[in-house]
Amino acid sequence: MMAEDMELVRDYATRQSEEAFATLVSRHIHLVYSVALRQTRDAHLAEEVTQAVFIILARKAKTLGAQNILTGWLYRTAQYASADALKMQRRRQQREQEAYMQSILNEPVESQVWQQIAPLLDAAMLRLGEKDRNAVLLRFFEGKDFKQVGAALGANEDGARMRVNRALEKLQKLFLKRGIDSTTAAIAETISNNSIQSAPAALIKTTTAVALAKGATASISIAAIAKATLVTMKTKIIIAAAIVATLVVGTGTGVVLLKSKMAGPTGSSTPPEKLPIVFTNDAFASSSDNRYLVEMDPNVKRTPDSAPAQHIQCLIKPTGANDYLASTVGAGTNRALIGTCYINHRVEANSSLLGKRVRISGWIKTKDVASWAGATLVILNRNWHVFADDDMTDRPVRGTSDWTQIEIITDVPKEPCIISFVPSLYGTGEMWFADFQVDIVPSDTPITDDRAWHVWSPNSYDYSETTDNDVKHDGHSTLCIAYTPTGKAPAGSWMWWGEDIRNPEKFAGHTVRMTVWAKTENVVGNLRPNLRPKGAQFKLLTRDRRLGGGPGNGTTDWEFKTVLCQIPKDTQCLDTGFAFTGSGKVWLDLQSLKYEIIDNPKAPQLIEQ
Repeated sequence: MMAEDMELVRDYATRQSEEAFATLVSRHIHLVYSVALRQTRDAHLAEEVTQAVFIILARKAKTLGAQNILTGWLYRTAQYASADALKMQRRRQQREQEAYMQSILNEPVESQVWQQIAPLLDAAMLRLGEKDRNAVLLRFFEGKDFKQVGAALGANEDGARMRVNRALEKLQKLFLKRGIDSTTAAIAETISNNSIQSAPAALIKTTTAVALAKGATASISIAAIAKATLVTMKTKIIIAAAIVATLVVGTGTGVVLLKSKMAGPTGSSTPPEKLPIVFTNDAFASSSDNRYLVEMDPNVKRTPDSAPAQHIQCLIKPTGANDYLASTVGAGTNRALIGTCYINHRVEANSSLLGKRVRISGWIKTKDVASWAGATLVILNRNWHVFADDDMTDRPVRGTSDWTQIEIITDVPKEPCIISFVPSLYGTGEMWFADFQVDIVPSDTPITDDRAWHVWSPNSYDYSETTDNDVKHDGHSTLCIAYTPTGKAPAGSWMWWGEDIRNPEKFAGHTVRMTVWAKTENVVGNLRPNLRPKGAQFKLLTRDRRLGGGPGNGTTDWEFKTVLCQIPKDTQCLDTGFAFTGSGKVWLDLQSLKYEIIDNPKAPQLIEQ
């Protein structure tokens, strides 16, 4: 069979035999599709990856020789193409691509062993040497007998049996390290019975046609092929209503936007959601890089009757409590150490959630989290207007903790939108999460989102915010913000105390002056009031100017601080508050805080908050 594969490849490469290529597609498409499906967990995206792999085969057919085993070559290419496709999903906002496949596959499995090893199989296969991997592929993925395996590998039947058995033992050890205790016989049986899933019949024809059509063109990289193939998905029905949704995760230096695609809000006739809306543990997709392991953990359940929890683990060995903080400073800024999963919920025009105050609640568990863990919620519409954002930086979960319930409370607008929910691990350690759901709460329930005055910081647990009845200004108590650890604050330490004004219409198009009385003590860093107009995608539209008050460091008595900002008309939200970097203490007289429109400096207009 292996010799026949390469004969067919040569036949296509030399004579452009479409019949030969179609035979190769029908013979191996199920293998390629199965690999792509396990990697992407998205049936539609797996189809696109499958087409991309056979396009690559068509273009590289002339470079393949008799020494190649086509099964192994296709297996590796499918993994590369899947990885590229997933990477494109995570970076789609920056590239402004318009393709996303929303479905997350949850195929039923035939045995408990397969359910445990399926998420780990392809990564474990990559840990094997090429000959061992090819032996497993031929024996258990394609069902060859030992004589056929030996012939393909250049060995006799006994040699093939020994290599297969050694490869199984290696897989067994790899699975055991991940907490899966199984025999080599059980592993062999479950791989044989479950590793190949039939690709849709129509995919065989379309893949052959697409690969033959595109394979004749000039050479191109796997990433470029994957991109070109994904763009063609716009012609499919599932993309017809697609819109862009934003997933926001905090870094120590601001906000990182991860774009994904959601089928867009429409006037669908589907019935409203059944409340509560449950996010099953296996419905979350990973948006982490290779420094994190993201998977279902079959050994951790919140209750005996619960489904396995989702698991995020940092694969970098911890070097100190400030691993995450250090990753946000200097050269590491663009690769802050964050592991995330996400889920997007589409709120349709007839949704039960429209115009309601909602609570997203669930459970997380942590182990050795040196920095912090939590979740981010963003609600936005197809025009990138953000209605709510809560990243839980003011209530982080740290260290090792048992199952802890967390909640985010916010308002859903009266228009179709997307709710993006992102459990996140910042820095080293592990976190598990499970049983998240959305339900409606009374309208007077206090919100937790960024419209309320709150803390944002990469290390908020190092800062305290308290009412100080001993240090007063004009006879009333003040707010004291202090860096609580002893010694100098490490690089990257800062906090922001403020709110996001999400109805900035009264500010838009005007020059606004912000004033406040503040005092400092032993500040090694800076204290500065902020007025920061933001547009779509949290883009900073213009910068404010400090007009009065000192630099906000050292020890000072009460100073009157003033900042001025021209607020653009297209402002979507206005960040206002106080940025405090480094260590020390600061006091703020929030009763003196004022915002004034000064289009006419002789008659400034006070803005009521």
